[in-house]
This record gives sequence, C-alpha cells and structure tokens, in this order.
Amino acid sequence: MQVNRQRHFSLAFVFLVPLIVPLAIIALTIKNYYDSVNGQINDEYQRIHSALSRATKVLSAIDYSFSNYSKSNFIWLVDHNRQVVDGLCQMWPIDALLRAEGRGEIPAIDINYMLVGDKVMCDPNSAQYKRVSGQVSLAPVLSFLHDIDDFLLGIHYIDREGYIMSSPDTYAKNITSEIINTIKTRPFWQVTARNRDLITISGPAPVLSYSQLVMSLSMPVFNQDVHQGMLSLDIAYNTLLSSQQRLAGELGLYNSAHRALPNDAVRIESVKIDGVAVNYTLYYQYDWKAEIRHLVDRQRYGLLLAVFTYVFSVIALFFINIRVEHNYFKQLAARDPLTGLLNRRGLEVYLATAQRENYLALAVFDIDNFKSINDTFGHDVGDQVIIYMAKKITANIRSHDAAARVGGEEFVVFMTGNEIEPLKVSMQRVQKAVRDGAQQVLSDGFTISGGVEVVSAETDSSFEVLFKAADTKLYQAKTTGKDKLVF
Repeated sequence: MQVNRQRHFSLAFVFLVPLIVPLAIIALTIKNYYDSVNGQINDEYQRIHSALSRATKVLSAIDYSFSNYSKSNFIWLVDHNRQVVDGLCQMWPIDALLRAEGRGEIPAIDINYMLVGDKVMCDPNSAQYKRVSGQVSLAPVLSFLHDIDDFLLGIHYIDREGYIMSSPDTYAKNITSEIINTIKTRPFWQVTARNRDLITISGPAPVLSYSQLVMSLSMPVFNQDVHQGMLSLDIAYNTLLSSQQRLAGELGLYNSAHRALPNDAVRIESVKIDGVAVNYTLYYQYDWKAEIRHLVDRQRYGLLLAVFTYVFSVIALFFINIRVEHNYFKQLAARDPLTGLLNRRGLEVYLATAQRENYLALAVFDIDNFKSINDTFGHDVGDQVIIYMAKKITANIRSHDAAARVGGEEFVVFMTGNEIEPLKVSMQRVQKAVRDGAQQVLSDGFTISGGVEVVSAETDSSFEVLFKAADTKLYQAKTTGKDKLVF
C-alpha cells in the first residue's frame, strides 16, 4: 500500500468546492424571486386590462345616454349658477336646489360638473342655451361615473356647437376661448370623429388642468345619424400604472404612434379591448440595481442561508485540512515513503498496542543479492523490486498482521496466532509468493531469505528481542545457501 501523499486540500478546493451548494440555493432563490415577480406582473397586467375595459364600458354607457337623450319638459338651467368670465359662459349646479324636496330624479349626493361655452350660452333666449337645456339632465351622470375609480380624472362632453360639459369642474375652469374656437380643428376631435363606432385612446400626455400625465378615451356622439359632439374620459396614467404589488421596476403603456418602446422594456404584452380603435402594449421597465436591492430585501433569508452554508463549509474544510495534514505527518513519521509499509518506528508503535493470541511470529526478510541487482540494472529497477516485494507481502498476510520496511532491502512481517505451525506456513507462503512472481520485475527473477522467530505470547516479546532473534536466523539463511527461511 502506498503512503497517502496528499498533505491537504488546496486553497482553491477549500474556497471553490463549498460554493456548489450555496450557488444552488442562490439559483433557487433567484428563480423563486423571478417567478414571484412574473406572477405579480401578471396580476398587474390583468388589473390594468380590467381597469381599461371598465373605463371603456363607462364611456360606452355615457355615449348611449347622450346618443339617445330626449329633451326634458323642464328647463334645468334655471336652477344653475351662471356667469361670464373672459368672454365665456360658465354654468354649474346649485347644490341646495338640486337636492330640494321634489327632485327625486337627482340623488342627494355631491354633484360636481360645469358647462363652459361662448358667452351667448348664458342668454336664455339663445339657441345654444336651448340646446344645452336639452342635454344638461345628463350632466349628473358624468359626475356620478367619474368617481367609480381612483384613476378616472374626469369625464367631458364636447358639443359640436362649441360648449363643454365637464365633471369635475376643475378641467372646465381652465378652458379658454382659444380652446373653444379651435376644438374642431384639433387632431383629438378629428381622429375621434373618424372612428364612429370605436373608442380612441390617446396619450399619455401632459394636460393643462392636471399635474400628471393623462390618457384619454374618446368616442363621437351621434343622434339620428348626425354627429352631435364627443365624449372624453381622462385617466391618470401614473395612478393607473401604479403597482399595487411590491415591484422594483415600473409598468408602462406604449403606442408606437406616440413614443418609442424603452430599451429596458420586458414582458411586452398587447392590450386588446373590444371596441377600441388603437391597441396599446404593456411592458415592465426594469432597473437591475433596484431589482437586486428588491431581491435582497425579499429573499434575504434564502440568501443568508446560502452565505451561512458557504462560511460553514469553508470553516469545516479548514478543520478537515488541519486533520488531514496532521494525519499526513503522522503517516510520514510511521511509514516508509517508497512502499507505504510501516517503518521501524511505526512497527514499534503498532506492536505496543496490537492484540496478541497464544503465539507471536516475527520474520525478517531480505532480498538475495540486492546489491548486484542495483549494480546491474540500476537503482530505479532496484526500487521497483522493493515496491514489488512490499505489494506481495501485503497481499499474502491478513488484515490484522503487520508488515514493515526496516532497511534498504530488509522487511519485517509480524503475525499472531493460536498455533505455531500455521504461523510458519504463512511465513513460507509470503516467501513463495514473492519468489514465484519475481519475473514480473526482473526477467531472471530473484529470491529472498528470511529468519523467523516464533514465541509464546507469555514470554518476553518486545520488538528488540524478537527482531534480534529473527535477524540472527536471517544471517544463518544468508550464509547457508540463501532462498530459504530459518525458524
């Protein structure tokens, strides 16, 4: 048996091998995070799609009301405040009157809308006043519906005669004469008018009345096949896309007609809603630094487990390294480096603790004419002969027997047993095995001689005593013909 020449693990082994399990844990942690984020993005996409679908239904319901309105027998405008500001007529509800007894048509809740048009609209005798009076009964509907969702900023009706009905009144208060006079020439009006049976989406874009980006859903209003005006529903873009999940990145809606898709956009998915003329695309805009911070925050326990596993493994390998190196030096001190057999010191330690039966046998074997082998074939071949003999001895003794190399070509075999004769036979078997296979290393083979001392376990059986007696018998074998054992 060859001595273990591995002193210790390399530093690369100590630091790199323990990475296997932590890296597997980190990979699983990242996958769990990835799956979680994808699931949250799916939920967000579904929420946005549902919100836009609901907004289109609100707009379609209002359009149905405006397209099929009938003039009331009561002129509602007499109950409205009216004022002319900068050449524009503004009308808004008188809340107390609208909630007065006998007005069961209007629920007793806050109603917030405003009508804005040319100053002649405030004149009860004008055609515009009469047209408004036939539509104003629908104004509270705008007020009711614009409060359905937080992302709905406002609902507006823009009439072909140049007045605007808006809820809440915030937007209407910022309307100017220029807007009123140019409303029909704006792309917003023209594109919507062309999509008669469809809803047109525009934006996101900044709007004067709001402090954030606005998306608008609009559709034309027809009555008896005559274009009457246009309905517009304003959506707070940032509110709609504000993640209700713990996402590190941002959600976005993209339309190639308005702006380019960001380079860092992923999870691109079309938003297709029945009845909408322009389809948008949802995307998730990631920020890898934010994603890493988010990953560490949400998966910190898994990452801590990976770090702990790695540190524990490295420390464990350091301790194993110390133990391996200790065993290495211990073996180095007790074994012959060429053959792996015990050396003289190792054999003495072994004999001091070995279990003993009735008889002990110690043999000293020596290769015959070994100097001639070295001189003829060289020391390399001599070493191969020694290694061969060590292997043969090891293969022909029991596991609890011991073998040692105590000199250049001198070997010791120690056995214990309950009878003398089997011990002698075992020693002869070792000699015969070495001699019979010797041609494996030398073409002419070689022989060995030996001296064997067999004593009772009760006698003085120290190593020095046994070795000296066996060595004396070896000398007899060498001087009386070689290739034999002397007992």
